[in-house]
Amino acid sequence: MKSTAAHIDAPEAAQRLGISRATLYAYVSRGLVRAVADADDPRRSLYNAADIAALADRKTRSRKPESVANATLDFGLPVLASGITSIADGRLAYRGRDAADVAATASLEDAARLLWDCGEDDPFADPAPEIDPVWPQLASGLARLSVFERTAALLPLVRGATQITWQRETRRLWPSGAALVRAIAAAATGRLPSAEPIHRQLGAAWGIDATGADTLRAALVLLADHELNASTFAVRVVASTGASLASALSAGLGALSGPLHGGQTSLVEALFEEAERAGDAAALIDRRLWRGDRLPGFDHPLYPEGDPRASALLARLPADPLRADLIAAMDRLGKRPNVDFATVSMRRSLGLQQGSALAVFAVGRSVGWIAHALEQRATGKLIRPRARYDGRPE
Repeated sequence: MKSTAAHIDAPEAAQRLGISRATLYAYVSRGLVRAVADADDPRRSLYNAADIAALADRKTRSRKPESVANATLDFGLPVLASGITSIADGRLAYRGRDAADVAATASLEDAARLLWDCGEDDPFADPAPEIDPVWPQLASGLARLSVFERTAALLPLVRGATQITWQRETRRLWPSGAALVRAIAAAATGRLPSAEPIHRQLGAAWGIDATGADTLRAALVLLADHELNASTFAVRVVASTGASLASALSAGLGALSGPLHGGQTSLVEALFEEAERAGDAAALIDRRLWRGDRLPGFDHPLYPEGDPRASALLARLPADPLRADLIAAMDRLGKRPNVDFATVSMRRSLGLQQGSALAVFAVGRSVGWIAHALEQRATGKLIRPRARYDGRPE
């Protein structure tokens, strides 16, 4: 097998890195480069092209400290330490446990206890959170707004939500975190906060059966955290100031709403609708490629071999010819579904209203946001990077 877009042979890999083959093999043994057997000759190995490119880029940038700093803000080198979630070798893990395995049986509340490192404590054992009496009236008046705007406005009405986190013990913040997760679920569905499991709250509000609610449960857990994405970084910046959990979550909601983050689901919805009208997914993909369009819902920079969250969620859904045609058309381009495609597929499979996929994303991710807010608060450090001035000279 010759080198492909995803894998290259040893001579090419060594040449790109400017190293000997012995050093390349050492990189493999240290886990810096992934290798697979050549299907045409099992005695030979092929090397992950993305790993090679990342190492080559790192070597170049290591000579320029400013370049290293710039690279950390765009799927680059790790920018801070965290013990919450890891993404490595195509695997997503919550505190060392494979996220897909956790999602097989756990509720979102279980995932919260794991990500918040609660041990034997259960902050969700408390009754429904206390809210300001104005909640129902305000929620009704905000119904026409997006889930992000509505939720950000309602969170301060939860008792204790606006208390600053500075100098407070982490374990004493867990009950507020649980109340806020329940409040986000309520705001997303237009109901009052409840002590019922989150997936059952969503299922009841959206009129789906127990099987559908279980699919929502798995999706919520798979979406609970994803390391240092844009919304989570926004949460950590706010949390680093000692602000309230509600303020930190509002920052996460704002970041998630953007079309380059959680808002990608709306672009995937449009892709499905266009494919339905076209009646031919492969021809549609070709037309979009000719136009130079982006193809939302496929590929992820951190998962060259495919998004494991998408695989786990799609496996739970009944067959859908349109979905299968889109996946097949993109597979011919070497592109695999990501979690945005999977959540929209779930939304369609369950017969939910458009926008529900993004609501599920926000509710699930709130658990990870709180985990990161608590972790950042515990460091006692303010996140304050420096800017490199490139404007007009004085």
